[in-house]
Amino acid sequence: MVNSSLTKEYIRNLEEQYSQKFSESKKVFDQGQSYYPNQTSHSARIFKPFPPFIKSAHGSVVTTDDGVELLDFWQGHFSNILGHNNTILTNAIRSSLDSNMALQLGLSTPLENELASILKKATGLESFIFTTSGTLSTMYATMLGLAHTNRSLVLKLEGGWHGAQPWSLIGVKYPEGIDKKILESAGLSKNWDEQVLTVPMNDVNALKECFEKHGDKIGVFIAELVLGNSGMVMATKEFMQEARRLTEKYGSVFVIDEMVTGFRVRAGGLYKLYDIEPDMVTFGKAVTGGMPFACIAGKKDIVSEASVTKKPRVWADSGTFSCHPASLTAAITVLRYLIDNEKEIYPHMINNMNVLRDGCKKVMNKNNIDVDITGESYDDSIPNFPIGTIRFIKDRSQYDRSRAIHHWNTTALDIDLRDRISRIALMLKGIYTWQGMGVVTYAHSRSDIEKLISAYSDIVTDFKKLI
Repeated sequence: MVNSSLTKEYIRNLEEQYSQKFSESKKVFDQGQSYYPNQTSHSARIFKPFPPFIKSAHGSVVTTDDGVELLDFWQGHFSNILGHNNTILTNAIRSSLDSNMALQLGLSTPLENELASILKKATGLESFIFTTSGTLSTMYATMLGLAHTNRSLVLKLEGGWHGAQPWSLIGVKYPEGIDKKILESAGLSKNWDEQVLTVPMNDVNALKECFEKHGDKIGVFIAELVLGNSGMVMATKEFMQEARRLTEKYGSVFVIDEMVTGFRVRAGGLYKLYDIEPDMVTFGKAVTGGMPFACIAGKKDIVSEASVTKKPRVWADSGTFSCHPASLTAAITVLRYLIDNEKEIYPHMINNMNVLRDGCKKVMNKNNIDVDITGESYDDSIPNFPIGTIRFIKDRSQYDRSRAIHHWNTTALDIDLRDRISRIALMLKGIYTWQGMGVVTYAHSRSDIEKLISAYSDIVTDFKKLI
């Protein structure tokens, strides 16, 4: 923000109001912050002065320990595609408890084959590995691809995030500036960054140049169709189809990370709308509607690198809680519901998000606040994405919309306004957002959408004074 003195006063007043309204959450925070290295158990859930603590959630609403109801556009890191604790899902899990099939057995169950059959029919992919998190699934997929090609280099997109696994921790948020690609985690080998290349999303020429220079050494190209970490920027068809052509030409394994996008706009992978067939795809989040689960789906000859017949093999199918009965039940229940109700669920979410995006644009334009609202498709055959962010632009001359990592450009964007100030201001209005906006689920009604638009109409006048 430009006016630093007004900003400090405005934030001080916001935090005072926030601390009063969420005083019980403050007590919980104070009690627990000494237990964890980042004051709470998950660094993505904390912000200054303290986060809300939740005691219950249903549909589009969470209730804090203070008794405050918040309309929620974060929805379990985007996993709750049907909303919080949808009864279709909770009834299925309750039934598992009643039938003594809810806790880990350490033995195989028929649920595994049932889920694999559903996924095969929905995606057309033939071989699967089930695990517990997106981080593990993308790491395992990368290992499988490197083993299959017997190569060492991994290519990823600038600003891409595939969980806190070694090949993902380079070129994420660019903490030293958007032109400085660095290793963004301690604890890895000194020269680890030499194992990972990055290219800008949707830059076809840069992609071609990268493969022309390194193609015979690139074992895996892992990419998202929507860059979640960089504000939900959507890929173009041209870029992804060229990526498929180049990976085939140079013998690289093409992995699409669909942790966020899978089953989000259709009952299957988003990659189908891009008219591409990747070698492997990772799924999670929406697949179980809120339970821990992730999977690798792909071509049998690549996934079979995890087979015990391989010497050595890729250890990609271990883990105490893999194939947890309750998670498998959740996945089967949610996927069946999404598939059976595809024509109702996805238009509902996409249309409501379009209304939200357009409404927020109108509010900002009316108040002469320069913004870029993300999640819009570049291709008529692909719908807008039901997750988006609001980028508050403070210097348009320094902003390059075509380069996704400008989401982290502190010279061009007011990131504090996007990530913290707007969140606190909207929480005082009874709304919880992510990066100024968030996700629209099947549980969100049109009145929920209008509530967020109306809240912005109320608070944007203050923002205008500060920018």
